[in-house]
Amino acid sequence: MAEELPIASDFALTLDWPDKPGTGGNPLVDETVARVEMLVEGKSVTSYQSDRGDRGSHLPLPTYFVAEWLAQNWWALLYEPRKQEREDAEADFRMRHWLGTARNGFALPDVLFAPTGEAIEITARPSYLRFARLNFTEAASALVPREAVRARLAAFVDAVVDRLRQKGVNGSDAQVAWSRVKSTSAEEEVYCRLIGSLGLCPYVDHPEIDQALEKFSDNVSETMLADLCDAANVANFQRTAALTRKISTKLEKTVPVKVGKLIRASKPSDTRPRAYEWGYRATDVARKALGIANDDPSGYRAFFDHLKLDFGQDVVADADTSVPSLVSAAVVRHEDDMRLTVLGPTQAHQKFAAARASFLTWSHERDASHLVTTAKTRPQQASRAFAAELLAPVQFLRKRLGEAKEVSPFALDEVAGEIGVASSVVRYQVQNDGYFIAEAA
Repeated sequence: MAEELPIASDFALTLDWPDKPGTGGNPLVDETVARVEMLVEGKSVTSYQSDRGDRGSHLPLPTYFVAEWLAQNWWALLYEPRKQEREDAEADFRMRHWLGTARNGFALPDVLFAPTGEAIEITARPSYLRFARLNFTEAASALVPREAVRARLAAFVDAVVDRLRQKGVNGSDAQVAWSRVKSTSAEEEVYCRLIGSLGLCPYVDHPEIDQALEKFSDNVSETMLADLCDAANVANFQRTAALTRKISTKLEKTVPVKVGKLIRASKPSDTRPRAYEWGYRATDVARKALGIANDDPSGYRAFFDHLKLDFGQDVVADADTSVPSLVSAAVVRHEDDMRLTVLGPTQAHQKFAAARASFLTWSHERDASHLVTTAKTRPQQASRAFAAELLAPVQFLRKRLGEAKEVSPFALDEVAGEIGVASSVVRYQVQNDGYFIAEAA
């Protein structure tokens, strides 16, 4: 289950320069020593207590290494969501998103920045640093709008770089890296965001990825490219890009359907702590707009009938079924018209993808196109909850499974077969509703 986080905008990173610089002999360190405070959800996550009993919330440290880390990882830090559960992939992700990477022998709190689309999940945990004999005491978690995080971090790096320049220090790695970021044009930023979301630096050549992007950048929208890069990594980018091109080509030939009744329904905005709550609330609104009962397991048929979706005509076959696809559908909307094409080995997978696509086109602007992917961004996560609740309503499952909160996987498979959805969808629903699945020994 996702950790409960408040939607917040209170993130701050401040620094105070001392009257006299340090005298250690390294100007990058000496000239950037400052008292730093980081606030997350109103809590000072730089609050510390030393083994000697010293306490404080403004942490004294050389800020150069933090500024250098931010400047060198800028685009990934702001745009790369988590993608894989493998231990090596997580370690690689943490190098670009965990503040502790910038310690360089100095004390910094355990803070992780994890992009989830338009927001960044900031998590701070208490930690003891043996080498510094220091304990960071505060824990905090918040979802902060990405632009707010970007503005505050940029102000911090600006301050450190300006401080170096004023003290006669030029040409450091931090200054060079930040100069590249600051000189990036609005047109170039589109590319930087895409490359950054893959966990790469846009100022280094990536010929194979550049070539793949170039092949279909004229035929695939900017938002689809962003969805693609949010889901893919370097290893699977080529295959996912080829599949995206195939789906988008099919999408151009599909017949548009009118979705005005759904579009005009007042959709809930993304203001809930957990992404799946956003999806569940949207399902309730959609069912009310279309007159579908919240405990009707066949209600999805009325939903798809309203959208006039033809699973026989609008399906794309994936030639390589040995590797799970990161993309399961593509959708484009122009005012009240929607075109959709789906990918999936079974109709159960196709229905789930179509329901997710409907949420994405409904929850975004009037003219937009998107991919349905495995990305761990809030819109994609909410779309999964929307589809799960539409296809396997919790109210129906409660009636069908009874009052006992412990259920067997065999019972869930049976229910999934009855209503024509994937077993994984039913499992997701019952687990989110507090059921315990008693796996066989």
